[in-house]
Amino acid sequence: MSNSATSLASLKEKLSHFKLPELSSSGLLVFQSGSFGLRAALFKADKDYASIKAIAESRQVDFTRAIAEIHQTLIKQHSSIPRRCILISPSLLISTLSLPVSPLKPKANSDMQELIRWEIEGATADDNKQWLIGSMLVERGYLTSSQREEIVTELELRQNQDGEAAMTRFGDLAVELEYLTTAQLQECFTLQNKLIELDQDTTFGYQAELTENPLDSQFSGLSDDVLSTNNDNQSEHQWLIAGLGRAIRNRWYGAFELNGLKLARFYPDNGASYAALGLRTDEENQCLIEVHPSHLVFLSGSPRNLKIVKTKARHDGNLTLDEVLAICPDNIANISDNLYLYSPDDTLDELSFALAEHLNIEVRALVQAQPNFSLPEGFSSNRLLPFIGIANHYLKFSEQGRACSVAAKDKEPPLWQKMLQPKALMAMAASIVLVVAVGFIIWMQMNLATQEQRLVELKTRWETESKVKQQYGKVAAEYKKLATNIEHIKTEIALNKKLNNYISSQLLPGATNVPGALSAIANAINQGVLIEQVTMQLDGIIIDGRALKTRNASQFARQLNENLKPWNFQVGDTHSSAAKEETADGVFIDYKMHIEVGRRYFVEEKNQVSNSSAKNSNNKEQGQ
Repeated sequence: MSNSATSLASLKEKLSHFKLPELSSSGLLVFQSGSFGLRAALFKADKDYASIKAIAESRQVDFTRAIAEIHQTLIKQHSSIPRRCILISPSLLISTLSLPVSPLKPKANSDMQELIRWEIEGATADDNKQWLIGSMLVERGYLTSSQREEIVTELELRQNQDGEAAMTRFGDLAVELEYLTTAQLQECFTLQNKLIELDQDTTFGYQAELTENPLDSQFSGLSDDVLSTNNDNQSEHQWLIAGLGRAIRNRWYGAFELNGLKLARFYPDNGASYAALGLRTDEENQCLIEVHPSHLVFLSGSPRNLKIVKTKARHDGNLTLDEVLAICPDNIANISDNLYLYSPDDTLDELSFALAEHLNIEVRALVQAQPNFSLPEGFSSNRLLPFIGIANHYLKFSEQGRACSVAAKDKEPPLWQKMLQPKALMAMAASIVLVVAVGFIIWMQMNLATQEQRLVELKTRWETESKVKQQYGKVAAEYKKLATNIEHIKTEIALNKKLNNYISSQLLPGATNVPGALSAIANAINQGVLIEQVTMQLDGIIIDGRALKTRNASQFARQLNENLKPWNFQVGDTHSSAAKEETADGVFIDYKMHIEVGRRYFVEEKNQVSNSSAKNSNNKEQGQ
């Protein structure tokens, strides 16, 4: 029983040291930068409100180290810290502009950036005036307000003198009077260089003025006005603008990324408490004055929108009634029933009373109650208001028209645009070349192994077949000789056959037929015919001569045809024509005679030949 009790007590002790995660994915870290260094508040988002759970700060000048120090402090207090962060920075400018852009049809981001940059030119330089070294030294706690006033008075006296005394700077005089050390002054200079916007490449965020229709909350802003406004792209519309230099933006984003945190957006320090005011009141017209160490900010608007932002530098020393009156509109009593005053470290009761009496308006201090967790030493609970207002605005628990922010990083382009970037194309090309090279090497190795195995097989096969080829070579050589001899013999046989055919078909018939044919020609000659030329051909005989009359030629042809029958010849064509020249012997005979004799391919009856010859002779005579 005692062992069980001991085990139970041990388990309870272990469970007491074990902390469950307090924040879910709805947690948020809100950072704030300034001359004081860096602060951060941890928020937990409920259904419709974000409540603050812890606060930490760092006086480090190095952004990355300051974030790391705050992160470690919060981890010690809470077991689960979200990675999502936003930053409230005095480096951002804030203003309201009238632009010819309809909120229902905004231009592309690049066009909006150029349009805003053109309209807001010069505001960055005015915004940098708040970074006076005296104000920074006071805010960091190195100087008091009275010490700063003494240095300013002494500086004015020296500037009226001649010589090197007139060239003395504020910081050098503070060190000379031993109000601060050189290291402290150098620290402020370093911080000043990091916070002042020097580059002209500014990135802007923009928020269109929301409609004030009370039915918007019920009908999601749908009304007939939307139809007319939808086509109204050329008229002027009010926009709330925030701007931050790219150099500072990239520096902060890189510092958060090095600490494993995801910075989402930047919010301007000027006007941050106005977002918190919307959580306290729903007055139709709201006016607020923010008191900063080096300047004043007047903000005015409605429950849904911040419409007027006015900044004015402060004089050295305590805040006076004249400075506040200078920034307030003359008819402020007609604009709003109440004027809220936000001063983080001092409620300014006397100034509030004098201001209310002079403006005939109720002046209320915007304050924050003490939280249920401990605050850093010298940290006023009123300084939590900008954190609360901006956190609820970012989480969309308050009206979006009451503040404006700048994205911490440009929107990532689509994947296809990334792929078309030169670096991406080069990486893809290198990857393709690498994959192809590796694939080629692997293929070569596999192919080499396959070829080596095949080479071994071929070598064995070659050794086996080489012996057979040697024997085959001998047989082939002998066969080639025999084939050559056979071809020679075949050629000789073919020549002999050709010669034999020629002798049998030409020489032998000619030897017997030619004498008989000549004898037949000679026996057919009559007294009216003169033979000039007899031409013997392989398939016939051609006879050229003269005749006194055509009948002599016809008679010669008929007789020749009869005489040639035993020799298998017959008269083919007979041509007679008038002679125009003498013979070779100088005798003139009237008609030329041309007779073609061919071989007989069939035997004709004698009377048929005679009749045909007679008929040809008669036709020729009639033609003459």
